[in-house]
Amino acid sequence: MRTVSKGTCLAALVLTMSASCHATRVTGIDVVSLLQRERIARVGPQWPEGYGTAALMRDILVDPASPYSDTNRSPAFASEPHWRAALDALGDRVASDRDALEVLYWDLGATKARPGIDLEAGATGPFKDPFIAAGARKADVDADIFWHMLDVTGYAHSTKAAYYAVALQILRRQMQDIGPERRAALGVHTDVFDRVMAARHDEEISPHDLRYLSALVQHRMLHWRPGGRASTGLRELPVAYRIARIAAAYRDARGYVMAPPCHADGSAAMSTAGTGVDGDRRDLCFAGATDRAVHRWYVEEVRFQARPRSRRPAEHDTLFSAIALLALPLLEMASVLEFVEAVVADELVAAESIEAEDAAVAADRADLITCLAPE
Repeated sequence: MRTVSKGTCLAALVLTMSASCHATRVTGIDVVSLLQRERIARVGPQWPEGYGTAALMRDILVDPASPYSDTNRSPAFASEPHWRAALDALGDRVASDRDALEVLYWDLGATKARPGIDLEAGATGPFKDPFIAAGARKADVDADIFWHMLDVTGYAHSTKAAYYAVALQILRRQMQDIGPERRAALGVHTDVFDRVMAARHDEEISPHDLRYLSALVQHRMLHWRPGGRASTGLRELPVAYRIARIAAAYRDARGYVMAPPCHADGSAAMSTAGTGVDGDRRDLCFAGATDRAVHRWYVEEVRFQARPRSRRPAEHDTLFSAIALLALPLLEMASVLEFVEAVVADELVAAESIEAEDAAVAADRADLITCLAPE
C-alpha cells in the first residue's frame, strides 16, 4: 500500500530527504515519461515557459550552476496537477511518493556516486579504490570489462574506452538473458564479445566489431526503457550517464599529481576540484558531482581527446575515434527531456489522447534543440 495519500503528496515531499539508497533499487516504473505524458495530455506540447528541461532542473537542483548541487527537498512542481496525476497513475507500484521523486531524480541525472551515501558501500575489490568502484557500480560495468577496455585503448582514449566498455556490458547482459538458440535471430553476436575481450590493443579490434558495439549503445539511447534492473541490483542508469561515469572512473584511476579533487567522504575539495564552468579544466570531484555534471564533463572530454596528438598512424586514430564520435550528438542530447516529450506525444496520438498536430509541435521542438546543439 502507498504510505502517503494523493491528497497529501506535497506534505510527503517536503520531508527531509535522507541519504537513503532505497530508491536506487526501485525498478519497473518510468516516472519521467509518465510525468511528461500527464503534462502533454493536460496542457499540450505548447505549454508556457517554465516546463522545459532547464526550468525543471532549476527546480530539482538547489544550485543548478554547481556540479555538486544537492537536490531540492520540496520542488515546486510537486504542487502541480501533473505531478499528482502521475502519482495517481503510479498507484501501488511505488511504496511512497518520496520514492517516486527519488526515482525521477535518479533517471534525470540529479544524483551522485558517493560510496555509502548515494550508493550502498560495497567492497572495492578489483577496482582498487572506493570512488572507482562506486562509479563502475553505478554504471553497471564489470571489473574485467572495465580494466580490459582501458588496457586496450590507454588513457589517451579513455572516453572511447568508456563508450565501448558500456557496449560490451550491454552485450554481456544480452548473452546472459538470451538463450544460445535465439541469439543469432536476435542479433546477439557472442563472437564480437570474444574477439574484443581477446584484443591486446585497439588496432586488433575490427571496424565491424566497433560498429556493432556502437550500434548497441545508440539503440539504447534511442529506445531507452527506464526502470530496468542492473546486474548490480540497482536501478539501471540511462546509458549516456553510464558511459560518463565509466569515463570519470578511468580519470580517477589515472590518479592526480596535485591534491585530489575529493575528500575521503566523496565531497568536493573546493580548493582543487573543478567548478564545471567554461575554461576551468580542473577535474571534477566525480563522486560528489551529479550524473548530469559528469555527463557535461564527458562530452567536453570527448572533444578534448579527439584533438590529434597521437604519434600512431592517423588512419587508425581516425577510425577508432570516428565510430564512437558518431554517437556524440545523441550523447549530448541524452539529458534533454524534449526527446521524451516527442516520444510520449506520438504514443498519445496512437491512444487518441491528443491530436497529431500537437504531437508535431513536440517533435519540432526536439528537432530544433538538436539543431541548436553545440558541435
